Amino acid sequence: MQLTKLQLSIEIYNKWLRNIRLSAGRRVYISMESNSLTGKTILLVNTGYLKKKFIVQRLKKLGLIVVCLNKEKNWADPYVDHWILCDTYNHHESVLAVRNFIKNNPKVKIDGVLTFWEDDVLLTSKIVDRFNFIGIPYAIAKNVRNKFKFRDFCKENGLPAPNHAIVKSDEDLTYVIKHFTFPLVIKPAFGSSSAFVVKVTDKLELMNTLEMVRREITTDTETALTDGFDVFVEEYIDGDEVDIDIVLQNGKIKFWSVADNYDKSFHEFFVDSGQAIPSTLPHKDQHALVEMAEETLEKLGIQNAIIHYEAKHTTHGSVPIEVNMRMGGDYVYSYVNSCWGVDLIEQAVKIATGTYTKIDKTDTPTYILGWDMHPDASGILVELDID
Repeated sequence: MQLTKLQLSIEIYNKWLRNIRLSAGRRVYISMESNSLTGKTILLVNTGYLKKKFIVQRLKKLGLIVVCLNKEKNWADPYVDHWILCDTYNHHESVLAVRNFIKNNPKVKIDGVLTFWEDDVLLTSKIVDRFNFIGIPYAIAKNVRNKFKFRDFCKENGLPAPNHAIVKSDEDLTYVIKHFTFPLVIKPAFGSSSAFVVKVTDKLELMNTLEMVRREITTDTETALTDGFDVFVEEYIDGDEVDIDIVLQNGKIKFWSVADNYDKSFHEFFVDSGQAIPSTLPHKDQHALVEMAEETLEKLGIQNAIIHYEAKHTTHGSVPIEVNMRMGGDYVYSYVNSCWGVDLIEQAVKIATGTYTKIDKTDTPTYILGWDMHPDASGILVELDID
């Protein structure tokens, strides 16, 4: 396994938590709720890598019929009932392939569409538009997926946003150096997983890092960059970084969870150091963050979605970082499920299929603290001993 980041697993701990909750009866209620999804057909856009296996397994355990739009059959085959094979980076051909499947399989009634893969958020929105499914319209999604356009949207709609600018020429670079205050952050407009997101502290570092990013940026490193290679620069936002996971149905927030992100600076790069859920911020600050997220989603016009909202709580108030229009990756599903007993995969299906959901948020969450380990160099992991 090529190693760039090593995350300590808490799977055994989570299984222990699940067993306790089952004995307490809390998760029995959730399982009974899942019966409303049995027999419904969901269109899954892209399986993602093998690390997403737990998602497809969960879809089948919910009793769903899974139709999968993917480039090829893969490891998910035991959990997929129907395949629609097409290159999902070709949006026109993919929408046409879905249309042909629906036409040629009249007995298979698709009840909704969703994706858990950042690369296919825009394609999923196009499918929502074309077949009148529940979800985020493309006209909205395209301005959220582009992080630079999202910054413009915030400024235009009275939401906090740092100074930011696309850098394509020497003139653009000169403008940034003259008008922006260091430190600055360089980031791809269509990036994911913090790939090529770098903090710089002075003019020389800015110039050298921009050159490096332009030279190295490729879809081989981050497939989400298929949507574009634009790079922009923005002023660094100081403060406490959080993730806000939101279940939004019919414009109403049915559930929210704020989690703390620990120092994301690993050398000059932004990568997770760890997370705590629930957040240790004061309740008033958490509610201020959620109110800002709600205002953002309302102004964007997003009505139905699972949202992974990234923000910072600063001395000047809450500031949006970005809006991810799908369930958060890595350990987000596991942490939210273990902490609050809320299954975000199940909730995503309910939203996509128009199945009404009501979530009674517990007053006694399970507190989880996770740390990531980052090796000083890439290499092959051949042995790992953990006490």
